[in-house]
Amino acid sequence: MKRILLAIVLLAASTVRATELDTVRAQFTGYYTAAGADASAPRMRKALDELESVTRQITGPDWLRSDGSWTDINYDEIPDGGWGPWDHTRRLIVMVKAYRTPGQGLYRNATLLTQINAALAYTKTFYGASVLPTGNWWFWTIGIPLDLGPSLVLMQGDVDQKTFDDLVTAMQLRIGSSPAARGIVGPVPVGENLVWSSYTHLCLALIRKDPVMLGAVRDAMASVTRTAAAEGIKRDRSFHQHGAQLYTGGYGGSFANDTARYALMTGGTSYELPADSLASFTDYVADGIAWSLYGSYFDVSVISREVARPTTSGFNGLAALPQSTQFASARQGEIRAAAAKMLQTWNGTMPTELAGLAAKVEAARYPAAWPSGHRHYYSSDYTVHRRPGWFASVKMFSTRTKSGESTNDENILGSRQSDGRFYLVLRGDEYFGRDVIPALDWTRLPGITVEQKADTASDNYGYGLRSFAGGTGDGQNGVSAMDLAPLGSKLTARKAWFFFDDAIVFLTNSITAASSNRVETIVNQWPLLNESSQLLRRDDWAVLEGVGYWFPAPLDLNVTRETRTGTWASLGGSTDTTAHTRSFVTLSVDHGTAPVNDTAEYVIVPNVDATSMAAWAAARPLSILANNDTVSAVRDHRTGATGVTFWRAGSIDGIQSNAPAVVYITGDTRTRRVSAADPNGNTIGTFQITIPGAWLTTDVPSTHTTRSTTLTFNRNGGETKTVALTAAPTKRRAAGR
Repeated sequence: MKRILLAIVLLAASTVRATELDTVRAQFTGYYTAAGADASAPRMRKALDELESVTRQITGPDWLRSDGSWTDINYDEIPDGGWGPWDHTRRLIVMVKAYRTPGQGLYRNATLLTQINAALAYTKTFYGASVLPTGNWWFWTIGIPLDLGPSLVLMQGDVDQKTFDDLVTAMQLRIGSSPAARGIVGPVPVGENLVWSSYTHLCLALIRKDPVMLGAVRDAMASVTRTAAAEGIKRDRSFHQHGAQLYTGGYGGSFANDTARYALMTGGTSYELPADSLASFTDYVADGIAWSLYGSYFDVSVISREVARPTTSGFNGLAALPQSTQFASARQGEIRAAAAKMLQTWNGTMPTELAGLAAKVEAARYPAAWPSGHRHYYSSDYTVHRRPGWFASVKMFSTRTKSGESTNDENILGSRQSDGRFYLVLRGDEYFGRDVIPALDWTRLPGITVEQKADTASDNYGYGLRSFAGGTGDGQNGVSAMDLAPLGSKLTARKAWFFFDDAIVFLTNSITAASSNRVETIVNQWPLLNESSQLLRRDDWAVLEGVGYWFPAPLDLNVTRETRTGTWASLGGSTDTTAHTRSFVTLSVDHGTAPVNDTAEYVIVPNVDATSMAAWAAARPLSILANNDTVSAVRDHRTGATGVTFWRAGSIDGIQSNAPAVVYITGDTRTRRVSAADPNGNTIGTFQITIPGAWLTTDVPSTHTTRSTTLTFNRNGGETKTVALTAAPTKRRAAGR
């Protein structure tokens, strides 16, 4: 009897798993075929027309041979940074989607089915089970399966069975039986590589109707969407890949796109992301992806070597946002607002599966808005400051983070991208989408202080030499700072940035270099939107194409106007040798050769014209309180907000620190807020900040006298702690008789 009951229980469990697996498969197919989408919506109609048009192009008689190979692909190539045969499977999935997607002329087309069968059969010539994997491992265990896997799922039962079975065997041989284990070649997958591995195993599980494998996929996805000590989502909602390297818009963008897709495909089943993993992921979308996007592009600082690719855009962010609007989360409102905002500017190609979701977002008429305010990503030495009408960021690095990479020989000129690079855009496309990147002077990136020499722009990357790099803020404004020691340079300097409502103050001190090379601080290298635009300069301010500059003290400013020409190939990774010519205006400070303790001080005021900039400069709303090797500090007289960088223990204007710290203080005589962080990123210990006046708080340990209050902060790996203060009541003397 017990055996019979056990058999019944096992059978019931098996039936439930099979039913849920069928649900995942149906949602998988529905995703790729844009099931339920409004085919009459303009964005969907455009995507359907493009799907049919592209498919007809790639299957044309002068391109696709009868044996299923393409005339323009070199099938004898060995995988390197790229691999021609990858285009074969990338085209194959487009053909499959056209065959399976209603609403366009190739749906269930018999000729197309014949071509799909031929293309699948030819895949065995370069990816069959007997083909030895050579060259770059990624294409064998990830790249090809990412497109081949869904093609096989969608065409199962409709194509030649032997070809189908042979390719399933070949794919399983390469990817292995577990998403969390290494494939036939390559490393153990982590971060986005683990998400990719999970997706290819999801496809294999659906093909083989294997609930155990699908459960392993769920478990892998659950783990990778939680915050990670190594690669993946960090505690501050940035993303690392290839070590401690900021990649929110590169690998992290793909991660967001692919994870959101997985959430849609498995929702409502036991294979969906657990609640804590989904919450972690949506936090990442809201606080990482949305914050590093502006217009149609990611911030240049979050894409690392992908800056050298002419196709780089914010596409994966675009994909992640509308997909993430479709499942419930605590961040759904913010995600919907960002998705609606990005769709206002996105005019690029959009596949049908995303176009249908985008049309839903647009039809819902969600209030459209980018995030606004200030965030410092303490795990990545990266700061974002954004307001309606402009986006700014600073990229630093330290002993805890890597400056970038040139894997596969990409990004061979970008060694200065983390030396305090300042990124400012008003429209969002100032540097992207216009072939500006190849023509940049990579030795003069905006915001950096740099030693000019033959190898200034190079592929010299690695961990920093100094630990001091950090930031703090109250969510609206803040302070960031870095003890600069560029790799491969004799230069050292201390750089601090102070972010206020409408302006950013740049203070650099201790600029020293025992070298015969010239040292410069680059105020900006601006790619002109209009070649006839002129810099308007007055005594203490200037303005050009909506960007204002203010010089609180006399500054010997160099202004050069230059037309430069470059190619994508010169950046590495691309074979495009087309010459692109663009005009730039560069503002810089020349510190000469062998400077000792030199300084540079200036303010950038975005989104202004000449009239408003003149009025702003005349009001002199900001004051530099100090800029030396002990402390750099700035006050906004309009609000009383004060930002301080303590390079070491010291004091300024009654504010003291017993250790290096970054501090931002706001408030009035009744209430104040003090935000502070350890820029050295220590994980244990405390530091103390003392401010004038007697204040009370329960947020951190504190002591006070009638004249001052001392607050004790945990170092906590550089994370900001904001303390709310109220004025201590004044003791009254007893009345005399």
